[in-house]
Amino acid sequence: MAISIKKIFEKENTSKFLVKGVTATAMNALRRSVMEEVPCLAIENVSIYANDSVMFDEFLAHRLGMLPIKTDAKGYKQGESVKLVLEKEGPCTVYSKDIKSTDPKVDVADKKIPITKLSKGQNLKIEMDAVMQTGKEHVKWQPAIIAYQEVASIETAKDCDGCEECIKKCPKNVLELKAKKIVLVDPFLCTICGACRDSCKQGALKINIEPETFLLMIETSGTLTAKECLLSAITALKNKSKEFDKAISKID
Repeated sequence: MAISIKKIFEKENTSKFLVKGVTATAMNALRRSVMEEVPCLAIENVSIYANDSVMFDEFLAHRLGMLPIKTDAKGYKQGESVKLVLEKEGPCTVYSKDIKSTDPKVDVADKKIPITKLSKGQNLKIEMDAVMQTGKEHVKWQPAIIAYQEVASIETAKDCDGCEECIKKCPKNVLELKAKKIVLVDPFLCTICGACRDSCKQGALKINIEPETFLLMIETSGTLTAKECLLSAITALKNKSKEFDKAISKID
């Protein structure tokens, strides 16, 4: 089976893809590569020149470090950095939108994250370095949450009496009775829990797993797009494969 990838859902930072022609091993390798091998920017070095807020410097630095930074994937290499500046005077609530970047292509991905509050006369002055690194170093460099699952289909035997008990037991409400057969309305919502099959007293229901077919779900933090995450992860896997080939060729 030839490999095919089709986008079936996209909303904000969440995307779902139907992937065919690959094994579970390959899907897991892709998942791990996205989480550990895809470089993106995150705030690492924080220089605090003024902090009159009630928040300790350490807490403030940690909060800044977890902000998603929109990354110019082609503009920075691993280990390189870009400077960000935050300067505010109270009274106000300091938000992530108040952080200014020295590079117009790099910015905070979510502008509505509250950082701290300043009362009248209080000041905040901070300089930060957003460093390009991977999730292998720290979770703040993990650009996305990614998962995959097998895709199921339902097979109804002739002795099904149409009692609809299986439909009632389905926790995802994805089963319907059509033409005296149980039909899986949305196979992508099915978690293959087996509740429908186990509730059938006649044993007339069978769950089949589509061969080499998976639903891939990815939710990015906003640092990179889903496509950028996947392409970068595949590139990392290719590079590792080349290194593995070289290592094997040296074996006597």
